[in-house]
Amino acid sequence: MTEELTLNRPQLSSLLLNPRSKCDIWSRATGKSFLVGWDINAVNRRMPRALTSVTGQTYGQLLTRTLPSTFKFLEAMGYAKDKNYVVGRRPPSSFLTPYEKIMKFDNVISFANGNAILMLSQDRIGSARGPNVDYEILDEALTIDKERYDQETSPTNRGNEDLWGPNSGNFVPFHHGYHYVSSMPYSQTQKWLLDFAGYYETEAGLQIFSIWNRIVKLQMELIPAYYARDMKLYTLINNETIRLRKQILPFVSKSGVLFTLANAFDNIDNIGISYIIREYEKQNLLTFMIEIMNIFLDTVEDCYYHLNESKHVYFNATNDGFIRDMAENTNWDFSRLAAEDSRFDKDCNPDSVLEITPDWGSSISLFTVGQEGGVDFVNSSAGLVDNFINEFFVKPDNPNGVMINTLTDQFTGYYRHHHDKTIIYYRDRYGDSKNPNVNKSASYNDQAIARLEKAGWTVIQEVHKGMEPPQHDKYLLWGNILKGSDPAFPQVRFNGTKCKYTLISMNNTQVIQKEGKFSKNKKSEQSRTILPEMATHFSDSVDKRIWTKYGHLLTAQSTFVAART
Repeated sequence: MTEELTLNRPQLSSLLLNPRSKCDIWSRATGKSFLVGWDINAVNRRMPRALTSVTGQTYGQLLTRTLPSTFKFLEAMGYAKDKNYVVGRRPPSSFLTPYEKIMKFDNVISFANGNAILMLSQDRIGSARGPNVDYEILDEALTIDKERYDQETSPTNRGNEDLWGPNSGNFVPFHHGYHYVSSMPYSQTQKWLLDFAGYYETEAGLQIFSIWNRIVKLQMELIPAYYARDMKLYTLINNETIRLRKQILPFVSKSGVLFTLANAFDNIDNIGISYIIREYEKQNLLTFMIEIMNIFLDTVEDCYYHLNESKHVYFNATNDGFIRDMAENTNWDFSRLAAEDSRFDKDCNPDSVLEITPDWGSSISLFTVGQEGGVDFVNSSAGLVDNFINEFFVKPDNPNGVMINTLTDQFTGYYRHHHDKTIIYYRDRYGDSKNPNVNKSASYNDQAIARLEKAGWTVIQEVHKGMEPPQHDKYLLWGNILKGSDPAFPQVRFNGTKCKYTLISMNNTQVIQKEGKFSKNKKSEQSRTILPEMATHFSDSVDKRIWTKYGHLLTAQSTFVAART
């Protein structure tokens, strides 16, 4: 049976322009799994017995995020596991072998024609090194340690010029190329991916990200026009987005690199406007703008939090040992590997208490999850730290309490295998005074706690003393904590993969100063046009837990080192 593939414009650009190397910054619902799957298929057909590296921050990341969707696509194209390819074991004698000799197969996917995929991880020094390869793939490239990648992995992309090089008689243009696939970078250490777009300005005078955000903002106006069934307005706006899109039509740089941006509207012929509308109604605005619309982000000037990503954020906390065992026990069932839970997280101690902090609001309601631990994942060393390990959030789109159920069920479902079913719950004062339904006497907090207890958890409630603390005091507390130089203050760390929106919120919270006092600029919470959730909501949740636990340390100090130096 033949299955027809309908390609969208960004996918066609990648195929028709045939670049040596590619960097694609695409949102969800754009067909990113097609990109990696097509690469593997192209290498198989054009370079039999070649070796391709697929690199991730951790081995577990590759098994749970990159490969499940990729091999779902390949299987749709006719590839059959244990017939056309085998995973994690020595291939059968009927398979050809790569030109580059492989000694161990526990991190290799072998194809019958001799091609092989080498899965490399950055979780340990030297573990991303491998034999010489013919092509490189980075999925979720924003999680990669770029310096280590340049030192360990990239130099292995060499050799076999006599087989597929320019003078071989069988020249393959993408031989020794690379393909970086990612969602939009959201931190400064990830912005190296956007440097690949620089040729748009140097070679064509185009400021691609400025034009791209204008397109995204116009596309956001398509949604109310669709709601109003004003097809004349919808057509006018859509035509303007098409005009702007033509200004940044993809082209290959002089050095052979193709950089592209895409969001769900680029795939609308395949997914339909109904998908976009459904996600807009289901998600909070922050998630929608980042995950579906792929908006270009930048940190605000004069940030309230002085996060240093190299000191405070880690990406290496997948439990690779557990994931590997699960892969082998399920015969590399990628659908099972894609269904993550807390056992996949190395920074979650199943025998230790979890701490959750809600923030109940009109545009988003959320939990941030913390846990004290004995490992500093930033430095890969022992040491008492207070980690933010996860986040959950929903859009409260009706007043009947379902939002509370959904949020608490997300948490209890993810941590269903956690051994110590004890929660320290930091009450949100707004959640005490706000009732989700005028006919119910229980507050948001009360209903959430009751549902957690019904699911088998013991809930210990905490609330900060007195009235809501001044933003100035919280600013000083964070300043002392994030400097990390005073042993009287805790070491606080963030899981950069699981706490993505927490970090975006913190990096986009602006500080304002009035009469010598510092506070947050919270005006953005009142506007849907400038991503209200990005400004403060997640950071407010983080503040509650940190202030309740450590606010007393301010009064214990006789002097303070100014947070801004």
